[in-house]
Order: sequence, then structure tokens, then C-alpha cells
Amino acid sequence: MLTLASCTSGEPEAKADDLCSITPASEEDKLLRGIIRADGFETYVTSRTGSLVKTLERSLSEMKPTTETFAPSTCRYSPPTRTESAAFSVGWAPRTSKFVEPSLPEAGRFDVNGSFGESNYYSTKLFVRCDMPGDLAEPSKSAWLYAKASYTVNLGRTDIAPADIDQPAKDRQTSLAYLMTRRVTEALGCENKPLAKAPVVKPLPTP
Repeated sequence: MLTLASCTSGEPEAKADDLCSITPASEEDKLLRGIIRADGFETYVTSRTGSLVKTLERSLSEMKPTTETFAPSTCRYSPPTRTESAAFSVGWAPRTSKFVEPSLPEAGRFDVNGSFGESNYYSTKLFVRCDMPGDLAEPSKSAWLYAKASYTVNLGRTDIAPADIDQPAKDRQTSLAYLMTRRVTEALGCENKPLAKAPVVKPLPTP
């Protein structure tokens, strides 16, 4: 795990081969600070871009018809003086897999610009259509690129119950997961550019 930089200084960060750097005052920066309730955070890179792309390409080509692939961790963010964090990982899931079905407790379902998923007080799952180029074009037609965001900031809190995480909080989590996953779709070269638009989260009714 490699520590990059705290986003408290406002200084430009050196360009690195990772998908984790967050520019001060960017939309990702504002969303992340709101989620972890901190003025600053440390950035931990858990996968370099080249390695992540190769892993995802290989896992898509080898994906079994009913089982999601392993989701490599990409980035983790944590306040300098606290143990809470926000972490992200990404993998593939067959479109017919039960993994795609709602499974998080106390979760709200959503659509965001055609992608979909669910979010609760500690996690967000996002499923994205990614049309891959070349030899992976055909396998990608049967798969969702999925992202998992984990938030430990609400675990153990005694002032709220899981069901009391309001819709704006879920929207923040969903929007950040969307923006972080956009970086992955761009690195993979998804030809349909599924997350190019700004995130617009639309809550869906519970089935």
C-alpha cells in the first residue's frame, strides 16, 4: 500500500500511474470530504493503472458464466488522525448472475445515467455496461463492470440507525463511486463511454 499525499495542502500533485489522485476543490474532493466528515485525507494506492487494466482484461476473458470475478482494490482514503476510510474496488459480473440482484441490508436502489446499483450506510454497489474493444468485445456483452465502495465512517456510530442514513448521504456515496469508476472505464477504454456525463442519481422504488 503506497501513501501518496494528503489533499489538505492545495498544492498540485505529481502525475502518477494510478487512478486515485484527487484534485483539491474537485467534485470528488467535495464528495469525499462530506462522506468521511473530515477537512483532509490521506490517499493510499492499492493498484497501479497498468496492473489493474491487465487484471481486469484477463479476468473478463476468463470469467465463468455464473460467477463474478475477483474485484481488485484500487484506492483507499482516510482522515490523517482517524481510522475510518472510504475504499474502492472493481471487477466483472455476468449479467445473469445473482450477484447483480439487490443484497445490501437497509439499502436504497438507484439509477445513475443508465447504470444502476444500491447504496446503504456502509457500502455502494454500481453496475456499468462497458463495451470493450478488440478480442474482449464479445465477452463484455455478457458482463457488467461492477464497482464496490466501502465506507467505515458510519460503522459503530450510536447517534444514527442504519435506516436513518438519508437520501442525500446515499446520493453522495453513489456519485463518488460513479466518478471513481469513471476513471476505470476510461483506463479500460470502454467504447460506449458509459460514465462520461455528470452523475444524476435517481432513487428507484424497492422491489
